[in-house]
Amino acid sequence: MQHPLRIGTRGWRHKEWQGTFYDPDLPREWQLSWYANHLRSVWVPADGLHAISPDEAAVWIDDTDPDFRFIVEIDGNRVYSESLDRQLPEVKALVHALGGQLDAFVVEVKQDLTAKKPFLDQIRSAAAGVPVCLRGCPAHALPAGFGGCFDSREDFASADSPYTIVCQAEGDLVGVRTIIETMQQLRADTGALIFTDPDRAFDHAVKARTLADLLDA
Repeated sequence: MQHPLRIGTRGWRHKEWQGTFYDPDLPREWQLSWYANHLRSVWVPADGLHAISPDEAAVWIDDTDPDFRFIVEIDGNRVYSESLDRQLPEVKALVHALGGQLDAFVVEVKQDLTAKKPFLDQIRSAAAGVPVCLRGCPAHALPAGFGGCFDSREDFASADSPYTIVCQAEGDLVGVRTIIETMQQLRADTGALIFTDPDRAFDHAVKARTLADLLDA
């Protein structure tokens, strides 16, 4: 891996974080700025709490510094149920709004990949050079040109991927170190380690960031 490993969490708007990671009195609209002072990357989930639009993205850019990075999940239900006439302009609008702070898109593969690959190729084309990572696709089946998004228990080390995302639910530092060291050996140009436990993800990610610095990852 040629570039620093991105470490962050899946989302930043979690009620469980109020009074732990966030001060109890911190307004919701200030949470991203606070988050970005402690971590350098975030996965924006396709959920109601983190609904994203070009206008919302512009606010997020104002709330973070130029070195902060976003990984944006494209709602898999919409990808497979709506027409490209609507999907592609939305992808292009987000690429424009987030600019150089957009690190990757994530799409969950819920149906037969062979049948959907032409559709996914058009999404990747609309992303204008931003990696599109497929979640739910095994490393050995990852199509050329697509990134991979894996659970930490999967075999991600063999993926031929321009951008690799590994999701980790636990914060055990021995296990996290193994993941980081494995990711350092990947052929991907860059990648991200994303913590997903809604209660403790921020704590896991902060400790992992310190460990990654010690490992020069």
